[in-house]
Amino acid sequence: MSSFQSKKGVRLEELFPIIEEKLKLGGSVTFRPHGVSMRPLIRQGKDSVTVGTLDKNPKTGDVIFYRRPDGQFVLHRIVGEDKNGYILCGDNQRILEHGVKQEWIIGILTAVSRKDRILECSGKSYKLYLKAVLPVWRIWVRLRGILGAVKRKIKK
Repeated sequence: MSSFQSKKGVRLEELFPIIEEKLKLGGSVTFRPHGVSMRPLIRQGKDSVTVGTLDKNPKTGDVIFYRRPDGQFVLHRIVGEDKNGYILCGDNQRILEHGVKQEWIIGILTAVSRKDRILECSGKSYKLYLKAVLPVWRIWVRLRGILGAVKRKIKK
């Protein structure tokens, strides 16, 4: 999820100073992300996300909202950590992003809203997603990549 737009069509880059200030004051912000990297948890055009203040160092499994040095905003899951920083990956991706620094982090995902439902990241439904849905989805993402490679070989 690397492109973001508010409900009124204002780009996140334009709102960033306000977002940053609100999070510094301990608040939260809600917006609609664009992209498919965090499917099935977050669906483009259907879901809104709420990002809150990061009170402590994030841990593996947390979804963080961060800004890359090139200015791009991203919402991805921490899958590990090494001497160069955090290792992140979207739930719908295979390629890991290494070296994400603590100072890049803007906030942490606290909820996903879809229609009239709110999925709180501290709730039982979200924990079920992490334990049951996400592992199966990760296998599917890997298989999809393998099947795509086989299909391309056959077409040649």
